[in-house]
Order: sequence, then structure tokens, then C-alpha cells
Amino acid sequence: MTGEKLVRWTAALFCMLLVCASHAPAQEVPGGQSGSGDVQAEIPSGQEAPEGREIGAEVFGREGGYIHPFLFLEGKYTDNLYYTHTDEEDDFITSVAPGFWIAVPGNREKLLEARTTPTSVSGLQVSRMKPQSNRRMQAYFLYSPEVVYYSDNSEHDHISHRAEAMFQYNFDMGLSVDVMDLFNDQYQINNNATRRLDEYYDNLANIMLTYDPSDKFRFRLDYSNYWLDYDENVNDFRDRTDNSVSLYAFYQLQPKTSVFAEYAFADIRYDTNDLFDSEEFRYYVGLDWDVTAKSRGRVKLGYMEKDFDSDRFSDESGFSAELQAQHTFTPKRSATLTAYHRYTESSVVESYAVLTTGVDFSLMQRFTDKWSATVNALWYRDEFEGDYTVGDEIGEREDDTFRIGPALIYEPRDWLQADLGYYYSNRDSDFERFDFENNTLYFSVEIAL
Repeated sequence: MTGEKLVRWTAALFCMLLVCASHAPAQEVPGGQSGSGDVQAEIPSGQEAPEGREIGAEVFGREGGYIHPFLFLEGKYTDNLYYTHTDEEDDFITSVAPGFWIAVPGNREKLLEARTTPTSVSGLQVSRMKPQSNRRMQAYFLYSPEVVYYSDNSEHDHISHRAEAMFQYNFDMGLSVDVMDLFNDQYQINNNATRRLDEYYDNLANIMLTYDPSDKFRFRLDYSNYWLDYDENVNDFRDRTDNSVSLYAFYQLQPKTSVFAEYAFADIRYDTNDLFDSEEFRYYVGLDWDVTAKSRGRVKLGYMEKDFDSDRFSDESGFSAELQAQHTFTPKRSATLTAYHRYTESSVVESYAVLTTGVDFSLMQRFTDKWSATVNALWYRDEFEGDYTVGDEIGEREDDTFRIGPALIYEPRDWLQADLGYYYSNRDSDFERFDFENNTLYFSVEIAL
């Protein structure tokens, strides 16, 4: 790890610990806080440890808890490790991921569900929802290393790291602040002829200010800083920093339904490949809903512009959309749906931008208190801007990727879960070299206190 990377890693971790340092007591949300925020499951009330009690179950999670250790174990077999069109190579991969998360005040539910994607502007595939709470203050911190072993390709053995933090404070007069930070030291298979495993670091810092001047109106300001840094010199062209600002204005139509307008701006700067530097402008109108416990979500439609600093590339513009939805059909059956259409950053030097359309659907069916099953299906299309060159072939590149997989889940205890699953992946590209098929079978166990 270089000196610059060490400074970034340390700064990100220090910022997260600082976010979680406050220990204000739990209180009710002050007057003026509207109950119609952006849609997300309400943070449940935890339990404070009584004064004078020794450390016990209330600390480690059985009664709400501050500290929650966990351990994740997984073994999976794949028949195409590098996602190649020919000369497929199989392998068995073992992962061990211990970790812990802390909630202040105590809480039994993990408070942050977000993952960064290196090709997404500002690091997130879809916009962040505002976490709702009936407390004045809530803080959260998680850290987990992951040790990964390859049976037949031991040169890829590695340790990844993930850390995340969140802090929310609700002031008087309808003002609230939410701070989030996500840090990753991750590895990804490079699916080309080099058959590499690429290490990268990324960090997303986000601050969200929300103001409710009345029961009908709500205003929100978001700022995000996202940086991406690959370890290998061959990937230097992908290193970049994104700074983004979003402005929202909400109007409440019904107690659980709001319409909104959004303006978003992103400044995208590459460390060495400044030809890809650009600015994005997005304009949306949308609808948020949270109809009882059965249906909640967000849909927004709009227009986007991507303006490049270099005259070498043409500016791009067009339709943009996003959908996030959850629906509970019965107490034993529920579904989630995510869809998006927007520009993403290119992962290949031959293309200066990618127009991505994606759909991700999951269905969960519970059979008994201990047994349940899920099925997940996703499809996305990447349209690479600019002429693409592979050997003697020159032309436009468009990839369609599809994945589907069922899983069986067994939960014999509140703190123990075992999953057995399978998924099939397929990519169809204009260039045959990038086509692939993959079958993966996995078994995992998670212990979470």
C-alpha cells in the first residue's frame, strides 16, 4: 500500500470513528419533524442498558444491544472463474468474514444497507433513501475483513476490508442531518485474456440535510464525495474522484405519499486519464410512497446531460429513470424491484462512457418459521459509446448480461442462518470475445449476535 493510499485509508477510518463517537441519550423526535420522509424501514426502538448493570446480553445484542459480532462462512464452486468465452477454468472458493457492528443507542437491526459500484457516478447504483428514526440521535459503525482462498488458483488468495458508518441527528424545528461513509478494499476478477485479480480502494462520504418547514413541504440537500483508486498501474486510467450535489423539493399529497422534483450535478475528475473528465446534469420529477407496511418505494423520471471537457468526445444526453420498490403480498411472501437507466463510467479505455439500463428483481417465500426460499433475477445492458476495437474488428459494442438463481434458507435460531443456492450467468456481446456463461453453486453460514 503506497503512502497516499495509507493516508486515505486512515482518514476514512478516522472519519467513521468520529461519526460514531457521540453518545447522546435516545429521545423522541422533536416537534416539527414530519413523518413523511424518504422511504425506508423505520429504525426500531432499541433498549438502553440500565444504569449500574454489568456488561451482559444487552451489550451483545439479545436485548437490543450496542455491539453485534458476526461471522460469515461461504464455500462456492464456479465453472468459469474468469468469465471467459473460451478456455473456461473452474475453481472452488472459500470465504471467511468475521466482523462486528456497533449501534448507539442500542439496536438489533443493522442500520445501513448500501454497496458502492466503481462504475456508478458517485459510487451508488440508485439514489440513497433517507433513514427514518423516532430518535433524536442514532449512530452506527461496521467493520469486516474477508479472507478468500482459491483451491486451484492460490495466487489470487487475498484479504478484503469493508467499513461503514452512519450518524443521524434530528434537531428542533424540522431540521435533520445524516452522515454516511463507506470504505472498501476489494478485489475483482478481470474478465479478459489477462485473467487478473484487480485490487481497488474506494470511499463514499455522503451528507444529507433535510428541512421540514411544514406538514406538506420538505426540502433536502445531498453532497457526496467518491474516490476510486486501483492498485495496478494498468488500471490507472480508471482512478477518479466524483463530487456530487443533489437538491430535492417534496410536496406531501397523502400522509404516506409525496411528489418531488430533483436537480443533481456531478463533477467527475480522473487522476491521469483527463480525457474522460466530465460534468453530469440530471433533472427529475418523482413519487415516494409508503402505503402501510405492504408497499413502499420511489420512482423518478427525467432528463440527463453528460458534458465532456475534451472536444474529442461528443456530449451525451437523453432520458433517465429510476425505480426502487418493495411489496409484501402476504406475511410469508414479498418482493423487491430495482430498475435504472443512466450513464455510468467506462471500465475499458476504448470507450469514454456507457449507457446502462438495468433491472433487478427478488422474490422471497417463507414456508415455516425456519425455512424460506428466494429467487433473484437481474438483467442489464451496457451500450459503450464510441467505436470499439478488438483485433481487426471495429464497431459499436453492446453487452446484455443476465443472471438468475434460487436459494434455500434455513434459520434454526435467531442468530444462525444457512443458505444453499445456485445462479446462472450469461453475457451476450456484439464482440464474441466478451460472451460468457457461468454456473455457480454456493453454501454459506452466518452467525450474527
